[in-house]
Amino acid sequence: MTPIKAPRPNVGSFQPEMVPRPNIHHRNLWSVGTLSRSDVLDVLETARRLKQAGLSGLPVTPLRGCNLALLNDAPPAEGAGSLRHAALGLGAQVSHLRPSDARIAPDTADEATARMLGRLYDAIDCESMAPELVARVAHSAGVPVFNGLGSHGHPTRVLAELLNMQDQCGGKALDSLSVCFVGDPRTPCGDALLHAAAATGMELRIAAPRHRWPPPELLERLRARAVARGERLKLYESTAQAGTGTDIVIDAHDDPPWPMGGQAGADRGDYRQFTLQALLVSTIS
Repeated sequence: MTPIKAPRPNVGSFQPEMVPRPNIHHRNLWSVGTLSRSDVLDVLETARRLKQAGLSGLPVTPLRGCNLALLNDAPPAEGAGSLRHAALGLGAQVSHLRPSDARIAPDTADEATARMLGRLYDAIDCESMAPELVARVAHSAGVPVFNGLGSHGHPTRVLAELLNMQDQCGGKALDSLSVCFVGDPRTPCGDALLHAAAATGMELRIAAPRHRWPPPELLERLRARAVARGERLKLYESTAQAGTGTDIVIDAHDDPPWPMGGQAGADRGDYRQFTLQALLVSTIS
């Protein structure tokens, strides 16, 4: 069958010298643990440049002519709405589709339908769908398939947190940053923060009851791949022990599950929007 997707768009409005365009495989976004140090730094730098361009009123539309499908049987949730807004800001067209109408059900994903969606769209985001089903769609679609990239619980949401923390500390390099996380490190937020810290060299102090500490085998793997020398992933049983002398204390109990270091409202949304845009730019090429 002849593909019916439009030819690749002219992205002349996207100026590489103004905003870098990293190249990250879309499946690496399914877990922060698969992102390298350079991946994280490239995404954050891209998000920072996109934010600067937005504040300056400069048009940056590298996805003009691209089509993004949001698969969700329910009306778009707030998370999916943020992804839609981010994609539209890059010039993309966004469609909301119900997977049940497209023969993509919890127990099966029609391969022909997934291939057709890959011809119609340049990327697909599967919101509120089982990981196994998302993987089956990704296997047949032939285009980037995300696993609820804009959702509140997505692991890459922690990248917006890193960008915010850097800005609060005057642009301090991540490998010079010291952060105390008060909360359950076994939640998606805590787990993603652990992997991000290992990848960037950031010092992360976890304050949590001992029975909620990360499994020893996970800590061993993270410390083995950590880019920084010395002990940068530390565990404590109380905030008093962990929080002394750190740059930032994040209390997950105050604003679960993704605290933004005290930022709220429009500022908080900006960090998420531009990080999402950087992730889309990095994976849709």
